[in-house]
Amino acid sequence: MATELMAPPAPAEPEEKLLTAEEYYASGRTKGTELIDGRIVEIMPANFDHGEYAGVIFSKLLPFVREHKLGRVSVEAGFILRRSADGDTVRGPDVVFVEASRLEGVDTSKFVEGAPTLAVEVISPSNLWFEVEDKVQLYFESGTKVVWLVDPKRRSVTVRRPDGAPATYIEGDIVPGGAILPGFELPVKDIFE
Repeated sequence: MATELMAPPAPAEPEEKLLTAEEYYASGRTKGTELIDGRIVEIMPANFDHGEYAGVIFSKLLPFVREHKLGRVSVEAGFILRRSADGDTVRGPDVVFVEASRLEGVDTSKFVEGAPTLAVEVISPSNLWFEVEDKVQLYFESGTKVVWLVDPKRRSVTVRRPDGAPATYIEGDIVPGGAILPGFELPVKDIFE
């Protein structure tokens, strides 16, 4: 009776190690990346226009927020939006505002636990709308009160809230600060000049 020779079993694929936000921070691989469900994901660098639009919004928000002692404003700061056994998620909105009460006792020298009060996302040509929508929903699930979606192609700003219909502002309109930034106004034309 002949015996069949069997090939040895293939080596098992090593199980992918999903990272925590702390491991991601310590990895030194945070530039040009975000952490999505424990996996480091490369983010395409923004184009010049994208950076300028985000810079204009930052430059308008910063003095207003400081003058009224409302909190802090930053660009591309990392926020731990989800903790999970399936891996943490850390995203960096283009511009953020965080109200003062939310920052009491928080170490801002590393990623901030939880969501910003306001997240501003400048839409890039490479962004797919379902990806933008997923990001908006993640912000809301994490506690963000308002998201501004800046669309250079349409020269508009769409203001989203978790419990209301979106409001879109075009050139000639003024984006109001609403309840989180009372008295703040941002003419849409100022962003795209």
